[in-house]
Amino acid sequence: MSSDTVSGDTVQASERTLAIVEALGDGEKRTLTELAADLDLPRSTLHGYLSSMVNAEYLVKEDGAYRLGLRFLDHGIAVQRANLLYEAAGPILEQVADETRESVWLVVEEYGQAVCLRKAKGDLAIQPYKTLGGRLHLHSIAAGKAILAHLPESRVHEIIDHHGLPAFTDATITDRDRLFDGLERIAETGVAFNDGESLERFRAVASPVCLDGEVLGSLVVSGPKNRLRGDRFTEEIPDTVTGAANALELEVKC
Repeated sequence: MSSDTVSGDTVQASERTLAIVEALGDGEKRTLTELAADLDLPRSTLHGYLSSMVNAEYLVKEDGAYRLGLRFLDHGIAVQRANLLYEAAGPILEQVADETRESVWLVVEEYGQAVCLRKAKGDLAIQPYKTLGGRLHLHSIAAGKAILAHLPESRVHEIIDHHGLPAFTDATITDRDRLFDGLERIAETGVAFNDGESLERFRAVASPVCLDGEVLGSLVVSGPKNRLRGDRFTEEIPDTVTGAANALELEVKC
């Protein structure tokens, strides 16, 4: 057997294993028959993969159906805590949540998308679309625009070329030139806004967290439009968010 054949088989096995993880990524159980149909694989072939993943404790088989095991949670928490911002951000997020009474998130960029790394909830917090570990388009959220504004222009173009600029509401920015104009203003002011661009009647204010000229992530406060309005939206929360981002930068430097 040639090395090319072995390499090809290994890649195919890896791709199939990852496809199984993706198919079960919503947390729902799937039977062998359902997974075989979803993945377009023979039952006999798929059964071998599933059995191996159960033996390695990455899948759990219950009542004839499969789900992801908690070993993924163990790895996920380890990755989350390894991020430079994670530990330092905790107290700062809680303070901002108490002050604003809204949802506060720490967001980072990975593979050209926004990833929600940590959150704190004020007593009025409403968050209808973000989840920890969830991935979002950068261009449609305040946290993402705060990050884009501090990436090299060539990298922003790469992200747009790969992920596009899909519209989520009528307010979403879908024009490349218009987006870059907005990013210039964000780079100057240190504040990014989301005014119904990802979800109607929902607003957010974000500020980047940078270290030695590199953007590490962003801190964002979000809430319903009826509460984030007037000076609170344009002045009070921006002041709070930029102050918190600056504090986080200092914590990371220490």
